[in-house]
Amino acid sequence: MKLFFAYVLGLYALPWAVSGIQVVPDDDGLLQLRKSYDYIVIGAGIGGLVVANRLSEDASVSVLLVEAGELDDRAEDVTVPGNVGQESPSRYEWTMTTTPQEFLDNRTRSFPQGRAVGGSSIMNGLCWTRGSAADYDAWRNLGNPGWGWTDLLPYFLKSENYTMYSDTSLQNSLHMMPTHGKHGRQGPVQVGFPRYIYNQTYNFLAGIQQLGIPLNEDLSSGYATGANLIPASLVAGNQSRADARTAYLDPALSRPNLELLTGHTVTRILNNAVGNYTFQNFSRRPRGMPERVTVTGVEIAANSTAPKYTISCSREIIVAAGAILSPVLLQISGFGPAEHLRSLGVDALVHLPGVGSNLQDHAMVQPVYKYTAPDVFSALDIVGDVRDAVRAEYLTNRTGPWTATMVNAVAFPAFDEIPSQLLHLITTETNHHLPLTYDDTLRAGYAAQQNEIRALLSRRDVPAYELMVASWGQLAVSAMHTLSRGTIYARSSSIFDNDPPILDPRLCSHAFDCEVLRIGLEFNDRLVATEAMAALLPVPPAGLGAQDLKNRTALMETIRSMVHTEFHPSGTAAMMPRRAGGVVDTALRAADIIKMDKRESDQSPVFSQPPFEPFHRRGRLRLRRLILIDLSGSVIDLETVDDR
Repeated sequence: MKLFFAYVLGLYALPWAVSGIQVVPDDDGLLQLRKSYDYIVIGAGIGGLVVANRLSEDASVSVLLVEAGELDDRAEDVTVPGNVGQESPSRYEWTMTTTPQEFLDNRTRSFPQGRAVGGSSIMNGLCWTRGSAADYDAWRNLGNPGWGWTDLLPYFLKSENYTMYSDTSLQNSLHMMPTHGKHGRQGPVQVGFPRYIYNQTYNFLAGIQQLGIPLNEDLSSGYATGANLIPASLVAGNQSRADARTAYLDPALSRPNLELLTGHTVTRILNNAVGNYTFQNFSRRPRGMPERVTVTGVEIAANSTAPKYTISCSREIIVAAGAILSPVLLQISGFGPAEHLRSLGVDALVHLPGVGSNLQDHAMVQPVYKYTAPDVFSALDIVGDVRDAVRAEYLTNRTGPWTATMVNAVAFPAFDEIPSQLLHLITTETNHHLPLTYDDTLRAGYAAQQNEIRALLSRRDVPAYELMVASWGQLAVSAMHTLSRGTIYARSSSIFDNDPPILDPRLCSHAFDCEVLRIGLEFNDRLVATEAMAALLPVPPAGLGAQDLKNRTALMETIRSMVHTEFHPSGTAAMMPRRAGGVVDTALRAADIIKMDKRESDQSPVFSQPPFEPFHRRGRLRLRRLILIDLSGSVIDLETVDDR
């Protein structure tokens, strides 16, 4: 029987409802775990929950789901859409920090990630959109047959339970119409629209149209440019957050073959190799190095001083610890760039330069153009007695401002043709801006990605950047197809000493990314001057007024001081050929490892427009994770059938 090591991506159950499957210490403080499971899933975020759900549908197999965080408390800062951006449930975060960003202002950036059952889906912005069909076809073009738009669309539909906006007059006025055959109606993830929309959202959409950007009746149809209201991952009936815990854990609560262990971390992935097999020459396998490494199980612990448990696995191990921590766990387990592993004192079992490399994210700025018109009401006004009234309306009727998500509407402008100054940057800037640790395979893979991105940005159906409007005047700009690449390296051979790891997204290391943000901010300046937006009496932030934009040097300095992540890390175990720095193939198997198979959001070789994720570390990437994991489950099923 083959055993594969799977690497996957990275709600409304009450905590007590999980007790049937949750493993808790006994009276002596010991865990009553089986010695072996058929499947072990590392991480109960979006990816881990999807896979655990799919695998445990087969009552004949045993599944252990391990999560470092805990079950969230279902408090109002988690479940109420209107609290997004106002009350952050930071108690469920990994509070990570980047290295100083040398291509910005040499300051660090906060890079939080979800740490709870449900992962970042219990704290993201709820926005639910897909990318262009061409974005996914670019994955296929990079050597991944079977991973294009038409291949993935059935999995989009499988995950989604889509409810259209109930106000037909608004549907008609904004030309909102879900495209036939592009939305699911029976999936586990509830997708709907909030019942309350701030008035200034309509000013935004009117101003966008005045600047020549049309309304798009369905931004998730595969043609992803234009603007409109967007759906959210919320339950249409009770207007509450719909997250991975509700969608994938709740339906599995009665399954005796699924066990959930919270508050514990996988410290290592175990294998059958013995001795120190550190690579001395990366171009060939050293004498004595096994042809392949067999993964046998995992070691877990609650913390650095707690007892360690060793658990074996008879079929597959699925790593779903997210784009940041998954490569760290792989590295300290012996899978990754051999030179770095050797510096940690870790035996390099398989030299995989792509583990922790190819890190990419959407560079974002979030300027606020304060609305000063006296009749403007925004989420910032929900304080004191107003908050009490808004809360009472929500709890009683499930209506009012607390049903509104932070971002009601978005715009996705396209270049049509790449501006000449940006085209020059793409075509003339060589890969000297890449990390010095990148070898020839990673550079070759980057060149292939760069060619695909250039082609994407020349299309009318692919956005160059994104505008996200919040009720208080925030007009966030995010670059959709970034060319900067970073790295994630373990800083210690102990998983508990990697909080955070050496995390360097190298934001705007390629000048193209900050130039796209400049174009977006210049668009904002024209937007707030339109008749529709001017009625709100917007005041631009310091450094971004009309006169400020004329000083290119000062403007770029302002932009670099504002740039941070959109919380969409990806690419750290890319699905591409090995010769292009890839880690997994199209069957999601990692090279030179048996009993190892990998699946996760980090497989996408190009982090294109926030394809299938709801916004920020909140949606679109989450949607992509759901799809990749569902497709991964299909691959697991096929392998299981073959094994039998």
